[in-house]
Amino acid sequence: MATTTARKTSTKSSPVRIAVIGGGPKAAAIAAKAKVLRDLGKANIQVTIFEAEHIGAFWSGRQTGYTDGEQRLCTIAERDVGYPYNSMFGSEVDTAMASNFSWGTFLHGRTPGYEHGYSTWVDAGRKPPRHKHFADYLQWVIDESEASVVYERVTALDKETDGKHWRIDSRKADGSASTHRTRFNAVVVTGPGPANRLAIKPAKGAIVPESRIFNGSSFWSRRNEVLEALDTATKENSYSNNPIVIVGAGGTAAAILSWLVANGARDLPIQMVAGQPTLYTRVDSVFENRLFTDDEQWLTLSSEMRKAFFDRLNRGVVWATVMDHVSSATNFTMVVGRAQTIRVSKSGDIELSVKRDDGVTVGLRPSMLIDASGFNAWWFLSLVQGLPALPAAKSKRAKQRDQWQINMGNGLQLAGQPWDTYPPLHAPMLSSNLGPGFGSLMVLGAMADRVIKAHT
Repeated sequence: MATTTARKTSTKSSPVRIAVIGGGPKAAAIAAKAKVLRDLGKANIQVTIFEAEHIGAFWSGRQTGYTDGEQRLCTIAERDVGYPYNSMFGSEVDTAMASNFSWGTFLHGRTPGYEHGYSTWVDAGRKPPRHKHFADYLQWVIDESEASVVYERVTALDKETDGKHWRIDSRKADGSASTHRTRFNAVVVTGPGPANRLAIKPAKGAIVPESRIFNGSSFWSRRNEVLEALDTATKENSYSNNPIVIVGAGGTAAAILSWLVANGARDLPIQMVAGQPTLYTRVDSVFENRLFTDDEQWLTLSSEMRKAFFDRLNRGVVWATVMDHVSSATNFTMVVGRAQTIRVSKSGDIELSVKRDDGVTVGLRPSMLIDASGFNAWWFLSLVQGLPALPAAKSKRAKQRDQWQINMGNGLQLAGQPWDTYPPLHAPMLSSNLGPGFGSLMVLGAMADRVIKAHT
């Protein structure tokens, strides 16, 4: 169990109880930082993690996440739950985090399956870990942090009458419902949310060929069906006129392309529909990396420059570790435009309408279609009870959400109306206005600092 040599937190102080929805890297980072702060007597933060599947579910490759588990992490392993090790709470916190929760300590700790992990990792060139190994690391961190883990899916967040605490409802795997007696001072929502889906419009009497249509989530949970579809189409030589089509050009789309290339589709025709003419590569640059850890510099940038930088490094870009793999695809092309609708004929043929960048609408006829156009980062709004309805018009809804992001507090919590009438609700994945890395794996330690500092 992770320990430090400093004094323990006084039991006289009332704990601040933080609930984290999702058992991923953000939950692990917050739980680890809370453990160190308790051990050093700096803050009494108690963390409860609500996870519907298992810790690291999106990374493990066990049919419930967004990977097969074999792909390598895009970020280097040293960007672990304590990085960048310049804590708001002082250098002794950084020392304790490095000693007890770093990637190196995980490999040194004789964790089952990693008995010779550190030397093996170094000898192999300190490559980014595979996703399934990263999931193991997250499980280890959370175990060592002594955080409580509730393996249930959160179904509702409701404020108590005092307006200072959250009440959480959840549902077990067997379908039974729970209302938790613990009242939480704050909630942190994590995760990418559900996959976006293009509208499917079947002709009258048509049956939608679900075995050939996937999204950014179901592609991974239905990999056996993907392989069957690849095998069938190859045997029937249907790829000669009907390519594999991927909608989107971000990290999810690139990961799917990488998997296809590695699993028999390298020489098959693949088309990627996106609002850009190429896959842009994200490489490690000292000048770009510094902005992830220099909060003061970030805040000096105009909102337009922040957005341009964030989009350049986070949206529609592919890390070099992935690009090296997908570049081996021999029959890959980009279709620059916006995917609009999926139509299905009576015979079961799929047609994807795409409005190209030149204004012309074309119809693509894929043998397999993967809609990897993104995820709904605002998924948690449906959980919040009593929240005023958003505007009906799509443009007005977007404007409202943009304003909420602009108003976000330094603790990565939503602020302004109506959020000022609720207990703190932290949403790191929407924090690009405050910094480019809090919503990703780039600065997990700084993200945890921000959240916890709001309650000390």
